[in-house]
Amino acid sequence: MKLVPKKNRFTQKLKRLLHQHRNVVVFARVALAVWAAVVGISLYASNAQPGAVGRLVTFYDRGKERVILTQAKTVQDALKDASIVVDTKDVVEPALGSELLSSDSVVIIYRARLVLVIDGPQKEKVMTNAQSPNELATLVGLPAIGEKDKTKISQADFIRDGANSILTIERAELAPQKVAFVPKPNALTPSRGAQIYIDANGVAHRETYYDLPMNVVMRACGGGDYTVRSDGAKIDKDGYVLVAANLNNYPRCSIVDTSLGPGKVYDTGGFALRHPHGFDLATDWTNRNGR
Repeated sequence: MKLVPKKNRFTQKLKRLLHQHRNVVVFARVALAVWAAVVGISLYASNAQPGAVGRLVTFYDRGKERVILTQAKTVQDALKDASIVVDTKDVVEPALGSELLSSDSVVIIYRARLVLVIDGPQKEKVMTNAQSPNELATLVGLPAIGEKDKTKISQADFIRDGANSILTIERAELAPQKVAFVPKPNALTPSRGAQIYIDANGVAHRETYYDLPMNVVMRACGGGDYTVRSDGAKIDKDGYVLVAANLNNYPRCSIVDTSLGPGKVYDTGGFALRHPHGFDLATDWTNRNGR
């Protein structure tokens, strides 16, 4: 029997132990490497500047939600990264120049669109980024939405309705009619000089025009200045055409129907004796000086 030296026996035993536990050693080494990587990443993230590793930005646009990961520092840059184009009439919240301070930000885009407002028999259109029914009603000159009024905003068929959205207002009490401060198709013109106009009640009026300063007579109906409309008609602060008439039939401040649109009686003249239902409409057609 061959004897093995003690030194050799110890070496062989050690090799067997190492072979048996090789997998444990490998696992330990891998675990140590993973732990080091996790610690390193955590330390980097804690010391990095906000946004250095990217941030999530959620966009709400036309009822749709979209999320991107971006290095952008401002709302405007984030929109660019998302290839989202906004018009000058659109409203972005937060504002375009606002900084994105959070790692998870939200951006809302309110698009300008053509809205048809239906309030009973009245229909008005407006291009706006306003969203609430009350804002829309105010923009088209309608009364504010009351507590008991019902509203509905729906998608429109542009070909059929000529608008992108429709606001329908159902009043608890019928809203007063909006006055249309516009000339009629058969409106008086400088070239005609005089004409017969039959109003909505079937009354015939001889219409003429004159061009004089109206500052003094404006005091008759509460004061205020007057302006010249784009078609040359002189109007008060409420939009009524300034009218001279027979004061016995049409007292001062009476609202009358004229071919140039709703008028208000501020003045009179010698013509009123010959034409007691005639109207002389104040215009800038003679002097053309804006007064």
